[in-house]
Amino acid sequence: MLTSMTGMAAMSGASGPYDWSMELRAVNNKGLDIRTRVPEWLVGFDQAARKAISSQVARGSLQFSLKISHVAGQGQRQIDPDKLEHILTNAAVLTEHAAQNGFLDVDADTEAQQAVITVLTKDLPRLIAQFQASRKAEGAALHRILAENLKQMEELITQALATLKTRADGFEENFRAALARLIQDIDPERLAQEMAILAVKSDVTEEIDRLQAHIAAAQALLTSDGPSGRKFDFLMQEFNREANTLCSKSGSKALTAIGLEMKVLIDQMREQVQNVE
Repeated sequence: MLTSMTGMAAMSGASGPYDWSMELRAVNNKGLDIRTRVPEWLVGFDQAARKAISSQVARGSLQFSLKISHVAGQGQRQIDPDKLEHILTNAAVLTEHAAQNGFLDVDADTEAQQAVITVLTKDLPRLIAQFQASRKAEGAALHRILAENLKQMEELITQALATLKTRADGFEENFRAALARLIQDIDPERLAQEMAILAVKSDVTEEIDRLQAHIAAAQALLTSDGPSGRKFDFLMQEFNREANTLCSKSGSKALTAIGLEMKVLIDQMREQVQNVE
């Protein structure tokens, strides 16, 4: 099943004096780019987040953000009795010491910080799992669209094959009409030779065979495990190359019209493929 490169997941909770919320979102990218926004005092958590995410994700531009705040009514500043006594016995420097050392923030509570790190480390895999689930859901939608596109491509190839059966007669009629306009006669044997050369130059059998092979390869990718976006992107280039050649060698309005429909369909598939991991 396909996985989309786009997705989003968010979680929130509380630990001791802290409220926290973390979010992971992604958009398309040729490679894997992970950016993190984590409070500076959570030393090492950004590297841990990067490692955990990269173990599950192959492609995409990802943004991981973590916000932490004090729970209302907690985290207020506290008076340190020892420092207060020191200030009172040194009245001459009361103002300076009150400003610089008179209070301690609960941010220095390393035990509470360690506790919230433990909680976040435990919940991070859950966030990534939710994120992957959202990408799988979008991938399922991409799967349905691409499967339908490939079915339409098969129908166009069937139409092209049917057109080829009547194209040879059209070649001879057009060739004779051109000769008539030139008021020239041509030996029947020479006519047969020219028709044979024209048939070789306009033969699109190989192009159709390759288009059918590309369809089979794309259908296999739809059910393959692991990232397949790069392979799909390559196949779209090959599809387009064969459709272009078919148009240039068509020799008939009907076949050219089919080739142009193929190109429109290929562009539609290419747009969807850009979202596949």
